[in-house]
Amino acid sequence: MTAVSIIIDIVLILISIVLIVTVLMQEGQRQGLGAISGGAETFFGKNKAKSMEGRLQNYTKIAAVVFIVLAIVATIVTAHNTGSKAVAAPAEAVEEAVEGVGDEVEEVAEEVGEETAEVVEEADEEATEAAEGAADAAADAAEAEGAAEEGAAEEAAEAVEEAAETAGN
Repeated sequence: MTAVSIIIDIVLILISIVLIVTVLMQEGQRQGLGAISGGAETFFGKNKAKSMEGRLQNYTKIAAVVFIVLAIVATIVTAHNTGSKAVAAPAEAVEEAVEGVGDEVEEVAEEVGEETAEVVEEADEEATEAAEGAADAAADAAEAEGAAEEGAAEEAAEAVEEAAETAGN
């Protein structure tokens, strides 16, 4: 806070106290039945501006205007003093956050790449095991049935292995 800002804040507090006191010192607007018959136009009604009540109303109006003007000036001074700092700090924070996110994205991409390679290797091993199992099953079926010759069973097993290799690639 600058000295100007502090002075404006102190004067603003003093004006607000003056405004509160002048409003509380004023009497209520009670005209009663006298206002209907014109009784309000008495000596005090015509010379109201010169009475204590009239002066309190004028002081209230002046204090209210000064209070509003000082509040606007205090806002402008505060915004002017913190304006450059308020813009620079968020910009730096955004740059740091973006850099941090970029690093994290690279790390996640590396992890995903490694995990993908592992999954592909596991799938290839499972496919190879399945092809070998199918070849063994075909050979066992051919032997069990006894209807096929040994050469036909081996050819079937080789065909299944070739199919598994082409599927794995």
